[in-house]
Amino acid sequence: MKKNISLFSFGLLFLLFVNCSKTTVFKDSVTFPNDNWAFENKAITFKAPLTNSEKPYAVKLDLELIGTPNVGSFSATFTILTPNGGKTIKPIVFNFNKPKEPYIQGKTANEKIYRMTVYPKKYFSETGTYTFEVDQFSNKADNYGIRSLSLKIEKVREE
Repeated sequence: MKKNISLFSFGLLFLLFVNCSKTTVFKDSVTFPNDNWAFENKAITFKAPLTNSEKPYAVKLDLELIGTPNVGSFSATFTILTPNGGKTIKPIVFNFNKPKEPYIQGKTANEKIYRMTVYPKKYFSETGTYTFEVDQFSNKADNYGIRSLSLKIEKVREE
């Protein structure tokens, strides 16, 4: 009996350690009504409170699709505004036909999540609230089939 309790305690401590040592420092998601990233809402904004660090972070986006898109790619700009007003803009393209990173199967066969690592090693030199904006390129068309957009910031594991 004592052995079972010891094993249970060890397992519980291990799970707590693994869960407490997660590398994710920020995660947020926007779900679009009717699975449509409408042109009227072309810019999606995330606000993340971050602390300055000498170690890098990975900045990732997940674009969740329902069904098969009627386009081969989805273009946008990814903008970072620092707490003190600095600005970085980077063009991004989700290529559905030949993605750089393989898509992740969603909950059903009709759902796919395309993940993009926008910055594999990004340094945040200021403490405060950073603004991240994803602004779609579009010719005033809606984007049916896009269910959600998620931003994730993770600490980069050191080798």
